[in-house]
Amino acid sequence: MGLSRVQIQILPERQFPRNVNMVMSRSLAQKLEIKTQPFWVTYGSAAESGMIALSPIHSNLIRMSSRLASQLRMTNQSLINAQFDPHYLRLRFGPLFGILINAHPQEKHEQAFGAISKFLDECAATGQTRGVRVAVFPPEHVRIESKSIQGWIREKGKWVRAPLPLPDVIYNRITSRKVEQQQSLQKKLEYLRTRYRIPIFNEKFLNKYQVHQILIKDDRIRSMLPETVPFHVNRLKEMFQRYPVLYLKPNNGSLGSGIIRVIKGAGNWVYQSATPNGTLTRSTKTLAEMAKLLSRRIGRQTYLIQQGLNLVTFENRQVDFRVLAQKNEQGKWQVTSSVGRIANDQHIVSNLARGGTIRKAADVLADLRHVANKPTITELRRIALEISNAFERLAEGHFAELGIDLALDKNGKVWLIEINSKPSKTDDTVTNPTLTTRPSVNRLIDYICFLAGLNHKKSSPYSHSKKPRRRKPL
Repeated sequence: MGLSRVQIQILPERQFPRNVNMVMSRSLAQKLEIKTQPFWVTYGSAAESGMIALSPIHSNLIRMSSRLASQLRMTNQSLINAQFDPHYLRLRFGPLFGILINAHPQEKHEQAFGAISKFLDECAATGQTRGVRVAVFPPEHVRIESKSIQGWIREKGKWVRAPLPLPDVIYNRITSRKVEQQQSLQKKLEYLRTRYRIPIFNEKFLNKYQVHQILIKDDRIRSMLPETVPFHVNRLKEMFQRYPVLYLKPNNGSLGSGIIRVIKGAGNWVYQSATPNGTLTRSTKTLAEMAKLLSRRIGRQTYLIQQGLNLVTFENRQVDFRVLAQKNEQGKWQVTSSVGRIANDQHIVSNLARGGTIRKAADVLADLRHVANKPTITELRRIALEISNAFERLAEGHFAELGIDLALDKNGKVWLIEINSKPSKTDDTVTNPTLTTRPSVNRLIDYICFLAGLNHKKSSPYSHSKKPRRRKPL
């Protein structure tokens, strides 16, 4: 299977010989191992028949007729992968990598996509250097009937709107559970998965109890899970018989929102909840009064009761560790980054959205000198990989990126606090702002190339299988 990175220049139809819609050098045709024609030309879900004329000039430039480009919904490409499959007689350009978001860009603003603008800029720039075309699109711009999307692509330093075929791979970066759960979107995603066999990864949000019930099936991981049960007043009493501190968490919560800590004191019960301005504290004299307070606060929301842990602190502040695990160029889990998250001294949670700060995990571990039997950074990362592999083995769905939240108790034991399928991509999560491209973007593009079959000689499982009716030797 021949592979090369090429340039594509679109020219008027009149500049091509009859029945020819592409011109390339003989050396490029040989490198791509094109020996017969016509063949299929594909870009995303678009496919058309191709005929080439050969040029004696050594070049990676492919001149494409405007008619073929229009049929493929393709624009000029300064660098894109071209891969010829002799079995299916298919010349494939791309991959076209789609990032599904829930917000429309503000095209006139410098940061068109808000807080994730820099992340998307990095995706587009890194994809460009690797021959991967990146497109960003919202759910309502998916056109199943015409096998197309209206998306935004990066051209000449700006995001511009363009009609495109359905992508080869889709990364779900929808950050609203409400949007993601819409029936119309779920129908579209299911159709793309089943009818067009488009891989869609990180396809859904995870809720906390769902993750707990999945991982409790693994003997090794079970020992790292705090006891967790759905909220009910009767269960509150049962849990307090075992633990002096409990955390109440919204099952579908994120960014530390809605978390409540309840402490069994000497003759009273203390309620603490995270608010944007700090920690709100209230107390009651009896558990029954506390149960009423909690029931009023929670209302009809789905909450969990979780065992409170005697966790280590850093300078008297809560601390935990976020490990980012991603699929790599071989389709295997690998740790990309690990940071220590240190809570604001006014908050009970360490999330950055609640005023927390981040440092390199290794540095935080080194500063926890008072903790006996603490893990090394290598051990912490190994545990995160164990969790990733166990989760993939036991859970349904396609995931290629997990934010794994770990914490240490004062005996050095590692606990799994949470798994996040939509880890933050805002700039405040970057530990080294001097890097042009964050490591997670490089690994993301590695995985896209793996899914597209660019990292090995085997044909991708998502290949188009049509063959032209006639063949002609070059």
